[in-house]
Amino acid sequence: MQRAVTAGILWGVVGLAAAVGAAWLVARPAEPAILASPAGSGGAPDGRRAQQGAGREVYAQPALANRAEQVGELFPAGSAPLVGQAEPVGQAEPVGQAEPVGQAEPVDPVEPVGQAAVDRAGLPPAAHPLADYQPMHVEPVEPIIPAPPEDVPELWRPLHETVYAVAVEYPGRISVVAVDLTTGSRYEFRARDPYLPASTFKLPVALCVLEAIDAGEMAWNTLVTYTEEDYEPVGAGGFAQAAFGSRWTVRNLVDRSLISSNNVAVKMLARTLTWDGLLACTTAMGGPVTRTEEGSTPVSAADEAAWWLRLWELSRERPELAEQLLRPLRQATYRGRIQAGTPRPELVTHKFGTYAGYDHDGGIVWAERPYALVVLTYGGGEYLADRAIERIAAAAWASVMGDAAGR
Repeated sequence: MQRAVTAGILWGVVGLAAAVGAAWLVARPAEPAILASPAGSGGAPDGRRAQQGAGREVYAQPALANRAEQVGELFPAGSAPLVGQAEPVGQAEPVGQAEPVGQAEPVDPVEPVGQAAVDRAGLPPAAHPLADYQPMHVEPVEPIIPAPPEDVPELWRPLHETVYAVAVEYPGRISVVAVDLTTGSRYEFRARDPYLPASTFKLPVALCVLEAIDAGEMAWNTLVTYTEEDYEPVGAGGFAQAAFGSRWTVRNLVDRSLISSNNVAVKMLARTLTWDGLLACTTAMGGPVTRTEEGSTPVSAADEAAWWLRLWELSRERPELAEQLLRPLRQATYRGRIQAGTPRPELVTHKFGTYAGYDHDGGIVWAERPYALVVLTYGGGEYLADRAIERIAAAAWASVMGDAAGR
């Protein structure tokens, strides 16, 4: 009996101690989820102490408070979410209830790659430096889809279907000309609408230089003086550091204008040819470049197709002469649009242009059955223009090369 009483008293004491301990645990502040260790305490690298939580090791950042202060200097309070704005020690959530890695707000209010600062079309902004230039005057044309032609040749049906599908979706305006260089068969969509040529203008200038050299009016080693009037703030390349009054060979200027689309180089060449000379030369090709009183040079897809047809003719009649332009065109640094959409991009020589909402490309695909393709666009934004031209380029290949293979 005495032993039973003694055992009961002991169990009562143990129970009382357990109750007191539990009450103390409830009353004390919770430990933070992540503890910063004193320097040199060992454990995790760099003086950080690891804790086991949610099945993984979590390390504290020793300089988290300092980092938050530094970020706070860049972003005033409330202007951006900051990493390091944790609740005070004792108020943090228990380990395992924190947000999974990758869901914390970034230090900088930056969208994921591909979704940063969108343009009016809700897509990535134009990347080309000329895209932000202010436009010159050109006759406005409403983006109305013309009625489909009653009869489309079998050759061009894949291209025709794609062009209409793209044009219906495109927020701006599109013009297309394609020419089968073997048969001369031609496809046109809004081929006479006016556009600013942007850097596609560099092709007719180079062609007119070639004609002038062939006529003995200048030579590849003719020197052209760089003047203040030639300077362009965008697309100047090496001319940005060159001295006014320096002299450059025609060969150098043609290469710069076609390979890297240098704006200063083409201005120096055009000034040397004169506007009257350019007009006479391009009119003879069938694609006249005229200069309006406002200073613009509107052209059509049909005009640009005429320039490429002239280069094609030279490649057949005077291959050594045509090679003077084909070589730098093959070395062009830009590989998008028609080249990106063509299944055999190495067969493409092209000249693109981007300027103030005008996004174009034109070229020759030197396939087993060669063809020329020109696509001019306006008002869709560079991203949409790139995708539209790629789709049209792929369809042109399907039309011509599918027909060559007998579909």
